Amino acid sequence: MKYGDVVVDLGAAPGGWLQVCRQTVGKKGFVLGVDMDPIPEFPWAYVKTLVEDITSESLPSKILDLVASEIDVVISDVSPNISGAWDVDHAKQLRLAERSFEIARKVLKRRGNFLCKLFHGSDLKAYENSVAECFEEVRLVKPPASKQRSSEIYLLALHFRG
Repeated sequence: MKYGDVVVDLGAAPGGWLQVCRQTVGKKGFVLGVDMDPIPEFPWAYVKTLVEDITSESLPSKILDLVASEIDVVISDVSPNISGAWDVDHAKQLRLAERSFEIARKVLKRRGNFLCKLFHGSDLKAYENSVAECFEEVRLVKPPASKQRSSEIYLLALHFRG
């Protein structure tokens, strides 16, 4: 993500990633935050929000209707409600990640980038391999802000093949 980019943030509430994206893309860029929960309005014209469930089949079309140019980056920080049953939580997270990937494939421009939150688990490698079929470079990253004992990890996919 860089100055002037167009970014879609899936699972944007309460708005932390939107703030980071806004600062990075600046006034020449555009940021659209999507979440089922309302996000307080931002005073910047280049930051908009959409109240929508990412499982909605019409979401990719709505995103493309709201964004006036090609989308450079899709970020997914979507997370399920944690039940404490690890297999169930991992499966729920993976389904949200798969849906985020479906949306990214429909809205990203060629050579765009995708960042998606995941939980460690048995199906992580299969998901990584699936994403790798559509991007030139894919790697798993753990940001310094993420607690070391947390199972949270991010998949970074660079240069969408289109």
